[in-house]
Amino acid sequence: MALSFSFGGLPPIPPLTATKTTSTACLSNKSSSSSHALDAAYIKRAAELADKSAGFTAPHPNFGCVIATTIGAGKEGVVVGEGCLYAEGTTPAELQAVESAGELSRAATAYLNMEPGDCCSDRTAVSALINAGISRVVIGIRHPLRHLRGNAIRALRSEGLQVDVLGEDIQTKTIEEALKSCLLVNAPLLFRAANRVPFSVLKYAMTLDGKIAASSGDASWISSTKSRTLVFQLRGRSDAVIVGGNTIHV
Repeated sequence: MALSFSFGGLPPIPPLTATKTTSTACLSNKSSSSSHALDAAYIKRAAELADKSAGFTAPHPNFGCVIATTIGAGKEGVVVGEGCLYAEGTTPAELQAVESAGELSRAATAYLNMEPGDCCSDRTAVSALINAGISRVVIGIRHPLRHLRGNAIRALRSEGLQVDVLGEDIQTKTIEEALKSCLLVNAPLLFRAANRVPFSVLKYAMTLDGKIAASSGDASWISSTKSRTLVFQLRGRSDAVIVGGNTIHV
C-alpha cells in the first residue's frame, strides 16, 4: 500500500518590484528567508530525534524537541537542548529539552515535529515549555487525533507564547522538506487518523519469474543479507507482525 503526501497549496514568495523604494523590502525578504531556513533545519532535526525511538513509543506518536537561542550566539542561533520520547511512560521530549537547556531556555525557541498531545499534568510538554520561559514554539504538524488537535497550540498561545505551525503560519517552499519529514516520522498514525484503518505493509521476496517458494513447498533464501537486515528494522518499527501458521513453531 503506497503512502504519499501532497504539499499543494503552499503559495510561492511573491516577486519584489524593482524600484528605488524596495531596498528595505529586499532586506526584509532575505532576513525572512534566512529565518525560515533555520526554522526548517531545526524542525528537521526534531523529526530526526523523534525517529530514533520509532517502534518504542506506541501508543504515543514519535516526538522530538529542539531548543535554540540567538542570545549571545549570533543570527544563526545555537542548539541548547534536545530531547525525544523514548517509550511509553518516559519523560516527554519537551521536558528533556528544557531540562538540558536550563536557563538558556529563557526567550529561546522550541521546535517540535508534532503538536504535544497532553495538557493536563504539571509535567506535560506544554507546562514544561511555559515554565521554562520559552518565547516561541515552531510546530511541524498539528496533532492528528481530533480530541487532541489544537489543544496544545491554544494553551501555549493563551500564555503569551508565539506559536507558528508549518504550512499555516509559515508558508514558503523553504519549509516543504521539513514538513515532509514531520509527516513521514509519524506516517502510520497519520494514515490511521485519516483513513480509520491500520497502516499496513506487505513484505515478501519473489524471484524474477514470480515465485516465492518451490512447488514442493520447500523455501530457501531469495533475498540478500542486506535486505533481510532492512526487514528486521521494519519489524522493529511495527506495532504488530502477522505471519502464517507454519512460520510459528510451538
